[in-house]
Amino acid sequence: MNRCPRIHGVGLREPMFAAAVWLVSLLFASPLAAQVIARPVNLAYLAQRADVIVQGRVQSVSEEPLPGYPNIPTIKVTLDIDQMVRGPAGKTYTFREMFLGLRSREGKRSYKVGQQLFLFLPSPSNHGLSSPIGMEQGRFNVSTESRGGAKVMNGRGNAGLFANVAKTASQAGNPLTAIQLRTVALEYGPVSLDEFVSLVKSLTTLPRIQ
Repeated sequence: MNRCPRIHGVGLREPMFAAAVWLVSLLFASPLAAQVIARPVNLAYLAQRADVIVQGRVQSVSEEPLPGYPNIPTIKVTLDIDQMVRGPAGKTYTFREMFLGLRSREGKRSYKVGQQLFLFLPSPSNHGLSSPIGMEQGRFNVSTESRGGAKVMNGRGNAGLFANVAKTASQAGNPLTAIQLRTVALEYGPVSLDEFVSLVKSLTTLPRIQ
């Protein structure tokens, strides 16, 4: 039996706002509710808000319906952990993401085995769902260049990522170092993984945001 109702005669797989609203109200606990409409967020917010901050390589990707809701598509991703800045101990970390609207067409193409990622995630909802905070803003691809070492960049090209970060850190009594100030001066484009991680670890000392 199909347990997913239709809203005003429109099915869940059809790209329409009412269905998305229904899904959000049904499935998302408060930590994920703000992810549906992603307002611009900076790196300080990501570090203060995330319950899981992890860098790793995608070990496996599988498409499957949300348990108990066969019409709701999800994708389950398991990472081999390179470093867990904040989160549970272990060699792997698995999260399940739901796809709404146009993103539902991406499916497994959004994550690829072997892909290296740096993610900012909330704790899973009551239904076991978790998506990068700020959507593409909290999901960073890690790439290794022939020169300059590993770089990180999120789905918005890091645009706005460092806005007001230095001010936030200073107001919290944790001013940034000279190298970190150089990093946050970037307005757009990839940044050094090492410098990024150093900055993230510094920002995790700021007061948490729920």
